Amino acid sequence: MPPLHHVLAAIAGRPDAAGAMVVSDEGLVIDAVLPAPLEADTIAALAATAQRTLAGLGEALGHGTPGDIVLDGPTGTTIICRLPTGASLLVLAAPEGDLGALLHDLRRHAPALTELV
Repeated sequence: MPPLHHVLAAIAGRPDAAGAMVVSDEGLVIDAVLPAPLEADTIAALAATAQRTLAGLGEALGHGTPGDIVLDGPTGTTIICRLPTGASLLVLAAPEGDLGALLHDLRRHAPALTELV
């Protein structure tokens, strides 16, 4: 198993996470560990589009390009962390998990994924 897949499996295996994937800026799946029945290709394309749109919004507001995006919905939370390599880490938070701890760890460790992408 490639090292990136090991890292994604470790993230997805946390009690506060339900899945993880790395997406290119073009919306392609680099690697994914997602629960069934989620479709990695669809999620990757939509995540890249959302990130481009929200980057435009951040620029228009004078806030700059967002580093992390937290999408909080009625049935779950998703975190998209921008990586310096032209890719993003997308993590599905577990419904009953500690979102603060997950976000803190992702912000601290996501840059280390740069070597694996």
